[in-house]
Amino acid sequence: MRQGPHHFSQGILKSLYYIIYYFYGKENRINGMRISSTSFLCLCVLGLLLMAAGCTQSQPDTAASTPGSPEPGNYTSNETLVAFVESAVAYAHANGKEKALAEFSDPNGTFVQGELYIYAYDFNNVALAHPFDPDKISVSRMDELDAFGNPYTRQFIDAAKNGFGFVRFYYINPAHNRTVESKLGYVVKVDEDWWLGSGTYTGPAPTPVHTSPATIPDLTGNWTASMAGYEESMGFSDYPTVTMTMTMTISDQHDRIVSGYTVFTTANGTETRTPIAGVIGRDGRTLATAEQDGGYCFGEIVGPDEIQLTYLQDGPQYGVAIDSLKRI
Repeated sequence: MRQGPHHFSQGILKSLYYIIYYFYGKENRINGMRISSTSFLCLCVLGLLLMAAGCTQSQPDTAASTPGSPEPGNYTSNETLVAFVESAVAYAHANGKEKALAEFSDPNGTFVQGELYIYAYDFNNVALAHPFDPDKISVSRMDELDAFGNPYTRQFIDAAKNGFGFVRFYYINPAHNRTVESKLGYVVKVDEDWWLGSGTYTGPAPTPVHTSPATIPDLTGNWTASMAGYEESMGFSDYPTVTMTMTMTISDQHDRIVSGYTVFTTANGTETRTPIAGVIGRDGRTLATAEQDGGYCFGEIVGPDEIQLTYLQDGPQYGVAIDSLKRI
């Protein structure tokens, strides 16, 4: 049985007593010579040091740990998590899949250590082993989302396909009144058919930021533009209105989706009409458009009557332009 510091100190005192008694017994002599006071003092100091060492021994850890219940602020390190999963992979390689899955599913097995336990899945996210959710075995969790709507089970597979990796997700902690907490998972591929993982809670989950939906502006109508850009065939140009003008017409809008056309008119009156479609960003301020057989525009809705777009055209006749549009 392991002795605590109390037993250790008693043993030191008893040993010190016998040492002093031996040297300072009735004869008080060793080889005919009296022990000096300096020697006696050294013996006492040695004894005190030994007692101090015994009293500072740490108490044995007798507190029982339960899955998912680390002490507040006492979280498992990443190194411990990685070593735990790696040891399970080594066990699977050494003992075979069948024996390993049985061991990983045993709530009293060697792979349940405090909050850490091993789960096993195939690459269709079908559970193969779980010590605390046996009802999930043989069930696919491919489309399961975490508390914030993240597809964390798919992220597990992506990491496992790369050999190993960490995944941050947000999950209820049964030990803390089922509150949502941040959890770090670590997964390792066993072979081409299955993978193992474990996870550790790392603290409270961040408070989600709820934003009100942005007001979607109405862009229908006619817009005229001033332009400056660069084309492969002509170099830099500010496209003076005496040589070319551009108008954009948004003829239809359904929520954030718009459609219409642009018209380029040259100085001699030649018009080129090109169908376009666009998407307004969720913020209600960004706009992206695509031209038929042409390029793309990305930009900002500056105000109800002003849009700034950047035009990009690839291919042999590549070019770029900045379009400043005003509502007509």
